Amino acid sequence: MSRMPGARWRPVRNRRPGGTREHRGLVLHVQEGDNSPFGWFDNPESQASSDFWVARDGRIEQYVETGADLAWAQAAGNAYYASVETEGYPGQPLTGEQVDAVARIYAWGHREFGWPLAVVDSTTEHGLTYHGAGGAAWGGHTGCPGELRRAQRGAIIARARELLDDAAERPGPPPPQQPAAHPAWPGRYLRAQTPMLHGDDVRQWQQRMRDRGWRIDADGWYGPASAEVARAFQSEKGLGADGVVGPRTWDAAWTAPVS
Repeated sequence: MSRMPGARWRPVRNRRPGGTREHRGLVLHVQEGDNSPFGWFDNPESQASSDFWVARDGRIEQYVETGADLAWAQAAGNAYYASVETEGYPGQPLTGEQVDAVARIYAWGHREFGWPLAVVDSTTEHGLTYHGAGGAAWGGHTGCPGELRRAQRGAIIARARELLDDAAERPGPPPPQQPAAHPAWPGRYLRAQTPMLHGDDVRQWQQRMRDRGWRIDADGWYGPASAEVARAFQSEKGLGADGVVGPRTWDAAWTAPVS
């Protein structure tokens, strides 16, 4: 059971739930008319429907759960192939927008059901076939979809291949960034003393506190001002407020929430 992303979902009554037997590919049809056939496909008296319809401007409508439900489009072929009606008449070629839209349907079917990227003139082979290929068994519509549209199936498959290649080459989302590991406690307690402690470890802790919003100079000297910041930080985070930067206070500078 599948609904194509980007297609307008318009379920109709003319269908057989669970009637699909195989996923051989897609059958190209011509509407022999204009505007959406939704009303006709939803009328039980018409005894007709399709998996998809493509407007001249490339809009796509989907009427049944493709891959599960059976549309009433090509008689004996309904259980084996999905179907697409295309707005217009047999003597008119598909518009560029229609070629692209049918290609998008086919690329989606390739991903969902494994439809091969192949043009076939058959009622049994897997690929993109056409309604007239089925003769009487498929309703006797030998002129559907017309020579012009039938000849455009190669362009449809080529475009579907491009769409699939583009999707394969498009980079996926980057992996989620892991939080950077904070620097390990340097191994000495930072405290106000005489002579005053000095070093890169002091400067690293001071810079971290500045980054957290505390008013402190990152000069590498651990004096009374640094000890006062340490006491205030420890008090805020529920640590022993002694003004000494030990392993717990050091780790908290990188792991505790900023408040």
